Amino acid sequence: MSILNQTQETNSLNNQVDHNLQPNMDDLVMKVGTLNPIVIGETLSGKVIFMTKNQCFIEIENIGIGAIRGRELYNEEYLARLKIGEVVEAIVLSLDNEMGFLEMSFKAIGRDKIWAEIVQYHENGQIIDAKIKDVNRGGFLVGISGGIEGFLPASLLSATHSIKQISTEEKSLQNQMKKYLGQTFKVKITNLNPESDSVIVSEKAVSDELIQAKLNKHKPGNIVEAKVIGVVDFGLFVRFDDDIDGLVHISEIAWKKVENPSSEYKIGDLVKVKIIEIDNENRINLSIRQTTPNPWSIFIKSNKQGDKFTGKVSKITSYGVIVVDPKTDIQGLCHISQLSKEPLESPAKIYEIAKIGDILDFIILNLDGEENAEKLYLSLLDLKDAQEIQGRFQNRQNKNNIETISQNENHPIDTSNQIEIKVRKPRVLKNKEEKVVKTEEIEEIKKVEENE
Repeated sequence: MSILNQTQETNSLNNQVDHNLQPNMDDLVMKVGTLNPIVIGETLSGKVIFMTKNQCFIEIENIGIGAIRGRELYNEEYLARLKIGEVVEAIVLSLDNEMGFLEMSFKAIGRDKIWAEIVQYHENGQIIDAKIKDVNRGGFLVGISGGIEGFLPASLLSATHSIKQISTEEKSLQNQMKKYLGQTFKVKITNLNPESDSVIVSEKAVSDELIQAKLNKHKPGNIVEAKVIGVVDFGLFVRFDDDIDGLVHISEIAWKKVENPSSEYKIGDLVKVKIIEIDNENRINLSIRQTTPNPWSIFIKSNKQGDKFTGKVSKITSYGVIVVDPKTDIQGLCHISQLSKEPLESPAKIYEIAKIGDILDFIILNLDGEENAEKLYLSLLDLKDAQEIQGRFQNRQNKNNIETISQNENHPIDTSNQIEIKVRKPRVLKNKEEKVVKTEEIEEIKKVEENE
């Protein structure tokens, strides 16, 4: 009996699908030809003639009908890839099942075929789709070609999807990762082991190629527009050109000294940054302050010793007050000896002259002309008195605090090889009462600073 032609077969199967019926066994039996001797375990090729969710029938030329069912379909993803009329291979499990068909399996054939494709993807560096199926502490379980599962480490996400603990207000990293469930990422296979069904993929490998192409357009010295995407203790993370991330170190945020980056910028702020460095691993160091003129270079050109300096007291220490010009962010120091003509009895007395937030008029006592030094010394006294006190203070330091010690003073030494060592002489308190006074002064300063 000859096999039915393709037109009759298609019409018959279409009628069954249209009426949402199970396969008509009589129709399928009519397709069976003269059976040739076959062996269990043999691999045969056949044309797909009918499929449902849990079974597939193939027509094997000059042999008959093969049925692949249940677990022998390999997996749903593999079955979904098959099309009516497609020629596929299957392994013979039984020569005659309860329907009189060959019982066959896609399992081994399907797995080998899919893994051959995956190996090819890896060798060719091909970009493939990976659907996020689950999340754990280390990364994502993903579905890739033909139902094979792989692992995408969180560290191998692209900059666009990277997970960072950018502030204490953020949810846990794992909760952040869950927002990607169900999404499909473009990835490359970086490591695989067919024997253990292990596949490691990387989204970063794909994005790095795109980023490298973009980075080729940028070089140190370029200024670009960026968006703040993270604020940390040591600086800012910013993103430019859509998906290129870089770091603005805390020292490069502003010309002034920045204590807390979060007081200067917040996530979402737009900033201009200068590219300082792009290293071999494409890590990018950026600067905000270098996109603006150095206020210090302007200041030293327009100011000199004796000029007036109006500033706000920003910090009080045991050795004086730190003053900042609110307009330029230029900072200076007024030493405790320059706060009053009469020496202050203790550092705690500073609070009787100045408090944090006070706006006071100082004079410039010393101005270091070198930009890299940026040293500004101030005084609340007039220039003549300030210079006189400064002279006395420096003379006393030179006389009392520095001395020269020769090695082994009880034995003659070769003066040509003499080593001169300068050390600070510790100040010895004269009596117990003075020691008590100094202790009380320190405690008093602490209390005042706490109240501030």
